[in-house]
Amino acid sequence: MKKITLTCLCILFLQLSVSAQENPFRIGIKFGTPNIASLNLEYVTPLLNNSLATTLDFSSISIKIEENEISFSYIELGGNYYFLNEGKGPYTNLSLGRFLFKGNYEDPLYGSGKIENGIGLINLKLGGKFGNIFYFRPEVGYGFILGGSELDVEYTDSSDNSTFTIKKESPSFLSSIAVNFGFGLSF
Repeated sequence: MKKITLTCLCILFLQLSVSAQENPFRIGIKFGTPNIASLNLEYVTPLLNNSLATTLDFSSISIKIEENEISFSYIELGGNYYFLNEGKGPYTNLSLGRFLFKGNYEDPLYGSGKIENGIGLINLKLGGKFGNIFYFRPEVGYGFILGGSELDVEYTDSSDNSTFTIKKESPSFLSSIAVNFGFGLSF
């Protein structure tokens, strides 16, 4: 995960050295699924006549449901291709996302357990960026789970301190329709 993040940041910083359109940098907030609430960064590159942009979304949320306390973080790296204007208007998005789940899990049969898993996604979305310095952007698409969709919960048997793992189904919102609404600033 750290290698992917570092590689993505290096690519982003390399692109910063090339001039693009008047306001190529965007920073904003997105709300929706699968990311719930995230920080969104975008840079419109000079590639394909300023129609190709790199994007990065990040969120980290902790929730407690009954006795279960789980935190999850989400990182998504991808690109937007703008159809009509240089970095504005309708676009399509292709991105890779990764959820990381970490926390404690209570089960009536097995007792207390720990969870620390990651699930990968590939997202295909259509959206639009409307506005100049202040903008808003709606998106709709679909997220496909890469690999397995189960989460491993590790339990410790209190009688002999041995550990065993039980697979739990991941939250259903991961592989589903992606709907986001965001807003932010261009500079």
